[in-house]
Amino acid sequence: MSASNITIIRLLGRPSAMLDGQAIALPEKGYFLLAMLAMAPQAKLDRETVRRLLWPSDEAEKRANSLRQLLARISKALGTHAGALVRTENETLQLALPDLECDLVTLMGAAAAVSFEQPLFHGELLESAETPTGGAEDWLSDARRKITDRRVTLIDGLLADASIRHSPSLPRLAERLVELDTAHEGAARALMNHHARRGDLTAARQVFARCRDQLRADFSTAPTPATMQLARELGIVDMRPATTADKPQSPLERIIPAQPRVVILPPETIMQDPLVQRLGRVLLEDVTIGLSHQRVFKIIAAHTSFELANRGHGAASPLSNLQFDYSVYVTIQGDGEDITATCRLTRVATGEVLWAIDLPLDVKRMRMSLGSLARRIAASLTDVIERHELTTSLDDVDPSAYRLYLEGKRHLAGTDLQQLRQARKWFKSAVKRCDTFSPAHAGVSRSLGMEWLVRGMKDHELLDIANQSARAARSLDPGSGRAYRELGFVSLYRRRFDESLDLFEEAQNLNPSDADVLIDYSDALSHAGDLDKALDLGLAAFKLNPLPPDYYYWILGSTHYVRQEYEKAIETLDPVKDQHATSRLLAASQAMAGNAVSARKYAAVVRENFPDFRSEDIRYFVPDRDPGHSELLIEGLQRAGLS
Repeated sequence: MSASNITIIRLLGRPSAMLDGQAIALPEKGYFLLAMLAMAPQAKLDRETVRRLLWPSDEAEKRANSLRQLLARISKALGTHAGALVRTENETLQLALPDLECDLVTLMGAAAAVSFEQPLFHGELLESAETPTGGAEDWLSDARRKITDRRVTLIDGLLADASIRHSPSLPRLAERLVELDTAHEGAARALMNHHARRGDLTAARQVFARCRDQLRADFSTAPTPATMQLARELGIVDMRPATTADKPQSPLERIIPAQPRVVILPPETIMQDPLVQRLGRVLLEDVTIGLSHQRVFKIIAAHTSFELANRGHGAASPLSNLQFDYSVYVTIQGDGEDITATCRLTRVATGEVLWAIDLPLDVKRMRMSLGSLARRIAASLTDVIERHELTTSLDDVDPSAYRLYLEGKRHLAGTDLQQLRQARKWFKSAVKRCDTFSPAHAGVSRSLGMEWLVRGMKDHELLDIANQSARAARSLDPGSGRAYRELGFVSLYRRRFDESLDLFEEAQNLNPSDADVLIDYSDALSHAGDLDKALDLGLAAFKLNPLPPDYYYWILGSTHYVRQEYEKAIETLDPVKDQHATSRLLAASQAMAGNAVSARKYAAVVRENFPDFRSEDIRYFVPDRDPGHSELLIEGLQRAGLS
């Protein structure tokens, strides 16, 4: 290939290709193929790996034919005067290096000589690209992590070069490193030195404070001695010796944990009957498991609390010294068949009992009775802790990620767009304070997915971002049913029905008593055509959460509608009939039930709040496996007067 025919491929940021200074259009999967090859050892992959990542078909011949067609389309886009981008040899594909320029190859090259002036430190790999398969999605997430690690390594190396200390590029390099790794102390020290040399100690102090606060929020730790020493040398921290009054008992005491910490204390069993004591321990462990399913508390396991008691750190010891926020006491007492379980929740800092309950145990059906009690106690404790956390004004103290998350959860109860966006703001604040807090990432995903649904959007941009947040939630906490729930939601609206049902099944396995999981699983089953099971799960969700968020009514009402139970749909939607998001379903339900006046009223609400909506749009954003179900909804909307 001559110099004038060099092909330039950009894969960082929005992918593009240029030949001889002119933009050329490559197929979207072509960019995926080029990125996969650029990330592979020796820029080479076997054909079958590529086929399976880029095409979901189970038939090998179909995948092989699709790959041949893709290579032909890439060749056609380049024309006859350019060399090939991909070399083929038997069962392997290889990037045609060095006959093309590719930013990703340059970035990942072991001996890459880069400077900050190059655009290699910016742009996400295959920005906004639609992943064709689940495997491609996994590959893309992993590749993006590798690129972030590579950028951190390269910038680290550049900052270590003494020649850059006085370069105007230094602050931009260090700031970019902080964007990639928010708690990177090397970048903070470089910026502190830079500002101090310029005489701007205020800016240096701000950099130090930002780094210190980020370390506290993310890792519950303090800056390293090297960072503290530099701060002292620059005079940006208080050099006075700490007094007895202001000296903390430990370096972590001032740190705000991401989540409340709950200790389950050993049973205070009045009766010394061995059977009663064993029952107490079983119930204690079941309550521990129930609380840990919520994934928003740091639970100290039952066996650990026994160890603490044995070491002299039981109920008589100041639990606040052990960094606990709440303590749970479970007691089993009684005689014969008259046995009672007592549970109480205490705020450790004040000793205040926030909640207490006495519940009888059925000795004849002990196993079932214990399981039911454990679920009830765990659900009640979760509710009490959330309410207590929300009673403290966010203006009074520096809020934890958990409290910011709860604020978002409170706004997420509705389907109003402003509420959804406000919820997302809180969830993002929680992520900023602690980016390893899985529930906050799941909350961001939920707010994005619900906005996409409420707006009836055709493009998948919001869904793609929701999917990234859901995957982050699962990566941070593989045992989170909420993370699987959000992944199932996205898969449903991408019309990957079987994948969605598998994800919801896993979510239910992880959180069997989570009403939010059950209602969304119900929605997925309804769209997949399993209407009986969908209705059963929907009703079960209402039993677990009798005062639910707005979308519960929407989902159960939709199931009744598809079952052609229009009066039941209207009755189900009555509590949320004034919400704009439900106006479409209410218009269709009223029309199909023969209530023309009411149907027209709700149709007018749709026109006012969603002026771009057309009934035909249902085919694009309502993911029904059976097209007849979508047609039924379109018919109802058209009868209501919505064209």
